[in-house]
Amino acid sequence: MANSEVSDKELVTHQLEATFATSKKSVQEYVREIERRCRFQSSYRHLQNGTILDDRSRLIDIYEACVQQDAHLRGVLETLFSQIVGERFMMAKQNEKGKYAKDIAATRKIQTTEFLKIIHGIAESKLYGYTGLEFYVDPKKEHGGLTVNYVERRNILADQNRIVRRQGIWMPHWNFDDPKYADNYVLINSGDLGLFSAVAPLILAKKFTFANYVNFSHTYGQPIIHGKTESENTVDRKRMANDIAGAAQNKVIVTGLNDEVDIKTFTMSNSEHVFTGLISIVDKDVSNLILGSESMAGATQSYVGATRAHENIFRDRIEVYRDYIELVMNESIIPRLVKLGYLPSGLEFKYAKRIEMSDEDRIRLFQNLTASWEMDPETIEQEFGVKVKRQLNVMTGVPGATSSCGSSGEYGHRRLTDEEYYRRYGHARETTNFLRERE
Repeated sequence: MANSEVSDKELVTHQLEATFATSKKSVQEYVREIERRCRFQSSYRHLQNGTILDDRSRLIDIYEACVQQDAHLRGVLETLFSQIVGERFMMAKQNEKGKYAKDIAATRKIQTTEFLKIIHGIAESKLYGYTGLEFYVDPKKEHGGLTVNYVERRNILADQNRIVRRQGIWMPHWNFDDPKYADNYVLINSGDLGLFSAVAPLILAKKFTFANYVNFSHTYGQPIIHGKTESENTVDRKRMANDIAGAAQNKVIVTGLNDEVDIKTFTMSNSEHVFTGLISIVDKDVSNLILGSESMAGATQSYVGATRAHENIFRDRIEVYRDYIELVMNESIIPRLVKLGYLPSGLEFKYAKRIEMSDEDRIRLFQNLTASWEMDPETIEQEFGVKVKRQLNVMTGVPGATSSCGSSGEYGHRRLTDEEYYRRYGHARETTNFLRERE
């Protein structure tokens, strides 16, 4: 049972107290949190519940610091989320043949910003290790009145299935399995520390490397203005140095007849190669870990074949994320929304099984399909936003068109068009002397 009562007007998420510390994180702090996790896993099964806590609040601080302060990681996450939201999912019912029929009314209910929070939360459970969600439904509001809140991760003891009011303190707490809260609260636990456990040390090392790189650039990256004078007098040399220093403001410098002023710049040194190499290695590993491909995160490949191979890996990885979201939705989320009266029963959350491809590949596919099949104008308008009418290449009597029956020639073979015949044989169809025709 829960150790603290919650009124209908006051949500659990409004009572939580947590401390945020996402600045000046180091690899040493990450190592300490991993050691803390190891101690918990080694002992909590042998101790009374509450003796030792699965407190990952400091680890969450490190995770959030990496997301907030690393632009590349943030871009990778935006790429990931762009592939799991949008008009890709629906509420559907499976028929006797195993095909899914879309429920338009229920699908419209899940095409809301509140429902997108659920999808984001499920995906983030793979990254952070766990996510806590809070649901409330007010039928009087528009779009079904669904409200979704994230339970602060610093107040969640994931492996102990608890929400604590104060970060790191066992009492008071709420149990996710308590019947009083089971319909409104759900814990999505991936069972480990999440993908960020491998990303965090790389980002922290990159941050340290980048800081050293900036200091190195300030010291050795600035050009040096070199002045030469024939005078051996120290006063003349100082005067020339002052004139050179003031030339940046005055834009004018006067020198002697044989004096020289030139600018010396440093070439890229081995040290600079080390800094840039470490940064690129970290970015590559982060992209490969989360997306399965560095090219999908913006990196360029040396040849087309490598890019296509990376695209296939990327699509497979996104498919794994979608399958995970579908399973969690249908096992944990949809049944709760049905109990709360937000969705009708008997429906499943489903991603549309369509091929993800580039615009160029999509155009090529439609060209191949329209050459042999009659396409519905609504399909083309939905895909490209272009309104079309009759399809000319399936109508008989049109020059250069393909016959709609597809087997107008002998033995059921498709008859070549005049244009295709000329391209293949080099002369027009039914020409007696094609050599004279070429002349």
